[in-house]
Amino acid sequence: MAKIIQFPAKSSNAYTNLEQLIAVSDSTASLEQYFEVMAVCDEAGYFLPGEIEKLTEQVRQKRLDLAKPELKPAVNADTPGLYMYCPEMGEQKPQCQIEAARSYYGRHYHISTPLELKGRGITFDRVLEAKSLTERYQYKAGWNEYTVTERAFDMLQQKYSISQESLLD
Repeated sequence: MAKIIQFPAKSSNAYTNLEQLIAVSDSTASLEQYFEVMAVCDEAGYFLPGEIEKLTEQVRQKRLDLAKPELKPAVNADTPGLYMYCPEMGEQKPQCQIEAARSYYGRHYHISTPLELKGRGITFDRVLEAKSLTERYQYKAGWNEYTVTERAFDMLQQKYSISQESLLD
């Protein structure tokens, strides 16, 4: 009978050292320096096949991690009004009674809420079902979705707390 022996995968010293340095890096300036060191080591032939690609991917992922903003605490929405938040700036969504989004052409709003709303300028669209929602929005299952005119939206702001996402595009 033959037995297959698994030898540990070897990696070069340059790869091992740079991998550890990149992992603990805390600034983009140090990542740039390590990237330059990678280029010099690659020219000198210190890396085994495939190692430079792994390090390049690690540097790219570390840059993305360093670019993420610090999360700020959510605003306390205890009074009626409109609460805007920007997740790209690290702001968290406040806990409000209604969630709003501006329509594509800007003539009205689409709102979703567990409340039942009626009145002039408020049109019921549908009840949100769990099967049609992504995992991120499963908490909205059973909520009502409405189309609301600008005037009706202004009236709703006086009665309810409304959160609206604002993106940086």
